Amino acid sequence: MDTVKIKDKTFRVSISEQEISQRVKAVAERINHDFAGKNPLFLAVLNGAFVFAADLMREITIPCEISFVKLASYQGTTSTGNVHEVLGINEDLTDRVVIIVEDIVDTGLTMRQMVESLGTRHPAEVHICSLLVKPDKLKVNLDLEYVALEIPNEFIVGYGLDYDQLGRNLKDIYTLIEEDKKPIEKMKNIVIFGAPGSGKGTQSDKLIEKYGLEHISTGDVLRSEIKNGTELGKTAASYIDKGQLIPDELMIDILASVYDSFGKEHAGVIFDGFPRTIPQAEALKKMLAERGHKVAAMIELDVPEEELMNRLILRGKQSGRSDDNEETIKKRLNVYHTQTVPLMKWYEQEGLRHPVNGLGDLDRIFSDICEVVDAL
Repeated sequence: MDTVKIKDKTFRVSISEQEISQRVKAVAERINHDFAGKNPLFLAVLNGAFVFAADLMREITIPCEISFVKLASYQGTTSTGNVHEVLGINEDLTDRVVIIVEDIVDTGLTMRQMVESLGTRHPAEVHICSLLVKPDKLKVNLDLEYVALEIPNEFIVGYGLDYDQLGRNLKDIYTLIEEDKKPIEKMKNIVIFGAPGSGKGTQSDKLIEKYGLEHISTGDVLRSEIKNGTELGKTAASYIDKGQLIPDELMIDILASVYDSFGKEHAGVIFDGFPRTIPQAEALKKMLAERGHKVAAMIELDVPEEELMNRLILRGKQSGRSDDNEETIKKRLNVYHTQTVPLMKWYEQEGLRHPVNGLGDLDRIFSDICEVVDAL
């Protein structure tokens, strides 16, 4: 089939089954050569990499093992914090040679987190083998040693990759055709809310990975401006050094400067940690309106307070963070709810509030968020 229709989108063949097969064999030959006598453990990342992993393993001729893993942050109360964990590893990785098998690397954020997570299990070596890489979208430095294909920054399906969970079974790889690109790439500025422990950081990273969004975290932005010695950073530092809150007007100026640095054609921005009050929300609305833009949605990760307590206490035990004790956590949650409840009502009146159940399986939560984003 030269084209396929999946839901409301039409895709055309861009990489044939035959070319995929040739590239997979070429990668396998390099791995066979480089890891002879090392008995590597392949970790295939579900769901997308299962087809690639199956074909790759049929071409591997050296002794090896394979395991299938998933990425997660909070899974009930078993998470270690707001970074991806690798779930499903029963093997002892100590002094093992590990090869991650992934379907696609674009920004590289998720892969970097996975490598860091695996590093806590003390492997001898960690290598990355990816079917596809989008060089133009990479935001972090990664040692991508084994790559079958480099592709442009385009939306693709097939050979394990999906569009809303459909299309994984296609034998070829298909690219979204030009006339259907605009709805997916339409600018989507998103305000994300979540109490400490809600998994907001992980879900933000997944949104960045899937939709190519930019990310503005007020804490990161302030630290960067101050470190770089910008005029706005110096002004902000003068307030912080005196123990004073940064005025809303200054914070908006700083955010506007960062926002404008993304250019006029960006896919959208996730605002993380701002706004915290109704006046800040109104100021953000005005700043975007001056640029002909707007907030498309406020996504609220809703997690019961008891679960948040369990997660953060567990994180404190595992990470040694002194601020993750019960008394401090209660204060942080109380501040969050006091600040955000009026703001949630404000966004509801604006018709932008989208609560998402943040309790349960990571993929289900992300799927629910994607339903909101795709409908914008």
